Amino acid sequence: MKANRKWYYYGALASMGMLLMAAPASAKVNGQCAICHTMHNSQDNKPMAFDADGDPQATPNDVLLLRGCVACHTGTNDGTNVIPYVSDTSAPTYGTDGTTGDTLAGGSFYWVASGTAGNSGASAQSTGHNVATDGMAPQDTELLNNPPGATTSLLAQLRCAGVNGCHGDTTATSDFAAISGTHHADDTVIDGSTTAKSFRFLKGIVGLEDPDWEYQPTTTSHNQYKGVDRTSDTEDDTSTISSLCARCHNDFHNGDENVQGPNGGFASPWVRHPTDFDMGNTAADAEYRNYGGAGNPYVVSAPVASDDISAVKTAITFSGDDAIVTCISCHRAHGSQNADLLRWDYAAVSAGTGGSGACFECHTSKM
Repeated sequence: MKANRKWYYYGALASMGMLLMAAPASAKVNGQCAICHTMHNSQDNKPMAFDADGDPQATPNDVLLLRGCVACHTGTNDGTNVIPYVSDTSAPTYGTDGTTGDTLAGGSFYWVASGTAGNSGASAQSTGHNVATDGMAPQDTELLNNPPGATTSLLAQLRCAGVNGCHGDTTATSDFAAISGTHHADDTVIDGSTTAKSFRFLKGIVGLEDPDWEYQPTTTSHNQYKGVDRTSDTEDDTSTISSLCARCHNDFHNGDENVQGPNGGFASPWVRHPTDFDMGNTAADAEYRNYGGAGNPYVVSAPVASDDISAVKTAITFSGDDAIVTCISCHRAHGSQNADLLRWDYAAVSAGTGGSGACFECHTSKM
């Protein structure tokens, strides 16, 4: 019976491709209700809720769902899947910077969830956000509920959504309540007005969504993140991708202890790496103007944001606020195989060698 039920689970999960609209970028679900929901959490006197491994779970989910966030979003990306997989049962193919394998824009929870050490001896706990949803990742024993750069602690362990999470309604007390109804709502316009109309269901955040969630992105096919060219350290446009990170890591973005240097202004010399800062503000001969090399093509391994998100930037002009540094220029939101959720192995980057590493995409004279 267990094997048969697992077959049903994986068959149903595979069938979810039929539920989504033809455009992969849309998260609006259409199709047979029974693939996602159960009326009574009972069939043949067995529970109908399943965990990420396909095993029945005794405790039913809210909103009558068969699966939680992790169970729905666990799998291997192949470029054709219509459900974005943010975790896997085996190590994802990451490559040097996560742009050539089967890892999506946000990275993967695999390393932190499985307790697998990362590159250069990085501890598993440092490789991803340790979300408690569906019991995916254990509590961080070093940081507990105190995000780096935070002025206040979380109320409890981080979750996918809700008051202790990133997605959905951040006033809701559970993942399910935070996202409830969103997968059935209109998300054709991303303006931040509702959860469904927000970038990747990050309520209030805007941006241009890549149709395949940045599966092997290119200069012409990638997310276009929203940024703002700030003029002061305390300025905060709450629609930008960096402002999302600042909800927990606020001193790394906006706050008295963020990046103000000895001159007390929002300028070099920085004491912390700037975010929501446009490299177009630098001198015409600055090393940053060599971003991407000749012609300044957009670099998917070191993405920059823009004020205008109406279309994908294929090249950077350093005008019109199109070279804005963000938190995710360096980090991945879910996790990576590197310490501190970095896009590349920071410990392997060495100045003066002409080598690789996304640091050198902006700091071009340091190679």
